Amino acid sequence: MGDDSDDSTQDSVGRVDFAGINALSSRPAGYAVALKCLQIQADAEDVDPSLRTDKRVKLHPDAWPWYQGALGEIEVGEILTGLGPEWFVRHSVPIGADTKDVDHLVIGPGGVFSINTKHHRGASVWVGDHVLRVNNANTPHLKVARSDALDVSGRLTKKVGFPVPVTPVIAVLNAGSIKDARSPQNRAVSVVGAHKLVSWLKAQPASLGSTKIYLLKLAAEEPETWHVDPRAADTFRIMQRFERLVGRVGAPHAGYPPVAPSASTHRPTRRPTRRPAAGRTTNGHPALPDIIRLWFATAIIITGLLIIRGVADQPCGSPTACLFPAVYMSLKPLLVLAGIAVIGRAVISTVRLLRPSNSRRRP
Repeated sequence: MGDDSDDSTQDSVGRVDFAGINALSSRPAGYAVALKCLQIQADAEDVDPSLRTDKRVKLHPDAWPWYQGALGEIEVGEILTGLGPEWFVRHSVPIGADTKDVDHLVIGPGGVFSINTKHHRGASVWVGDHVLRVNNANTPHLKVARSDALDVSGRLTKKVGFPVPVTPVIAVLNAGSIKDARSPQNRAVSVVGAHKLVSWLKAQPASLGSTKIYLLKLAAEEPETWHVDPRAADTFRIMQRFERLVGRVGAPHAGYPPVAPSASTHRPTRRPTRRPAAGRTTNGHPALPDIIRLWFATAIIITGLLIIRGVADQPCGSPTACLFPAVYMSLKPLLVLAGIAVIGRAVISTVRLLRPSNSRRRP
């Protein structure tokens, strides 16, 4: 009995979970987000059956961020196929007890990268030291990207037995513009346009030798490195259902509900109801053009009031023209108060713009 038990134990320890490895490697890009989109849409259709007809599906507003997020991850997944065979790529890597996932995990000569996809079609993206803003609204994107990288680093380090630094990357898809206001030394989270992602990855200086890359690939493909049960979901079936949904809904474009700027591929968030002051950057320094525009508008209003006063003080050449000075005199107190109010508002707004902001709130 003792020999049988030992053989059984050794067999259990040495067994390779090929089914689990295959399930992890076959997870398609956008899987986790597509699954969430389908769940939200199904619940919405239970409440409102009119969302689905024989020919078309009307997507519920709560499902839109997940829908567009899934399409974005799928597109970035296709972009990453441009990496060579020396690169290891996995998509929708589950972390923990199926509560979160890393959009894309990439291992290659340039290191280990956790890539978080953000789909912000036509938006203006601004990156500061502590926050990424989309159309002037704060998002949690930098924080989420750092969290993903720490998760990946901790799990790989524990598995291989040596420190594994992981570079967090935000791949922004279809943005109108991306402006990175950080200094080159303060870019712990890399923000890259998705169309430049492959060339950016290949341009990173080599930091891993072939032996470490090999060990990291082995660790990264083992299910227990990431998740308690990577075979819990039928990924093929889910993606087939999502493809059918796309065929009935269509791709996002003008006319569809926009993506909330803070929508995350891990969880949807709503646009903040209060926007930061128009001229203030996230680190509290004023935006000079906004202050100039404020005082320019104030000067125009004050000039208009002075022109009205000047016209009223001119001699009138006709009985009709003489009515204007009389009207002006009756409204003069209100016009004076209006001028004071305009100047006061400009002063108060300028002080607010100059004051450092400590009101960063998570949407």
